Amino acid sequence: MKALLITDTDTSVRMIQDNIGQYGFDIIRYRSAIKAWDNLEEIAPDVVFISAVDFPRHWKTIVQYVRSDTGKDRTIIILLTNERFTPEDADKAVHIGVQAIVSEHLDSISDRQQLVEIFSRYRHVGQIEQRREYEPVSAHAVFMFSNPVTDTLITGVIEKLGLEEIWFRPDAPSATTDLTEGDTIEDCSLKVDATLLHPVCRIRKNTNLMVLDIISLTAEEKNALHSFIFGEVSV
Repeated sequence: MKALLITDTDTSVRMIQDNIGQYGFDIIRYRSAIKAWDNLEEIAPDVVFISAVDFPRHWKTIVQYVRSDTGKDRTIIILLTNERFTPEDADKAVHIGVQAIVSEHLDSISDRQQLVEIFSRYRHVGQIEQRREYEPVSAHAVFMFSNPVTDTLITGVIEKLGLEEIWFRPDAPSATTDLTEGDTIEDCSLKVDATLLHPVCRIRKNTNLMVLDIISLTAEEKNALHSFIFGEVSV
């Protein structure tokens, strides 16, 4: 299966890769809308992500071109937008065949859940399991860490949990403003169901929603996390 990404924003590419990589897509990225258009027939993508932010003059034409030849059950079209995308633009997008409109950063639960739902609805992209890493996991998992600069205990809500990353919204974002991307956090506690883990994390993104890469877990902790997310023990 092939996913075509038409975007000039590297952050969008990373977010999409993080969210669809496990579905088994071969990801093809174009920075130029014109070049992507020229190669659409050859690529024959199962999913097209196009940035309305980067290509405000081209996205409608590309959507119409794809829809002139392929139906929604054959090619999924997902539009990447920002806060300047108007309700009128959204109506137009749906009218011409866009199936999902999400933030270019995919930084909310609703955006990520929308991807799960759209992929699940169109079975040609494979059977998608509703795993916990695509659900709000706050009722099942708790994460906190000690700010390595101030020793303040940082609590909050897990919005997404994967084998190698934690998307975490601090209760008090002001308490983490002295941390920067690339900083290592060694004093972390992650409780999944009744199991307590002690990952070492590195900050990938520090805004109101933090993205933390898990860089160290023991073998037993990795198995416990895998079992929590996927319902089975890794081998």
